[in-house]
Amino acid sequence: MLTGFSHVGFTVADVDAAVAFYRKVFDAEPAVRRIYDAPYTSEQIGYPDARLDIALFRIPGSDALLELIQYLNPVGEPVDLETRNPGTAHICLTTDDLDTEHTRLTRLGATPRSTTPVHITSGPNEGRRVAYFRDPQGLTLEILEREG
Repeated sequence: MLTGFSHVGFTVADVDAAVAFYRKVFDAEPAVRRIYDAPYTSEQIGYPDARLDIALFRIPGSDALLELIQYLNPVGEPVDLETRNPGTAHICLTTDDLDTEHTRLTRLGATPRSTTPVHITSGPNEGRRVAYFRDPQGLTLEILEREG
């Protein structure tokens, strides 16, 4: 039986650039930043001679981690990260002040998908507001206003 949630990971083209952005988003240094090239890494992910540059950030207000991975070997090919494409993913973070967060993330270099936060009019989050962004790597961030 599964017992919990540890982290969400995204492969990025430039882990240094991703770290620079998320350092500002979370106002924190990565909890872990290192090269993974031990034999178990290759066995785990199924690529011989794998060498990964990984940064892990603790997500504020949770026990979860955001893992950012750059494959140094083997080098991957960029994929179309358009949110609607099957296989893409996003991370949803929460805030008590969505207006301020919308402005802050935009100033940090994220691209908002809407000009202002959007009111949710049905479903389990009805009455709350939400905003989607693209981070500088093209990953989708969802910011959801906490219930209150």
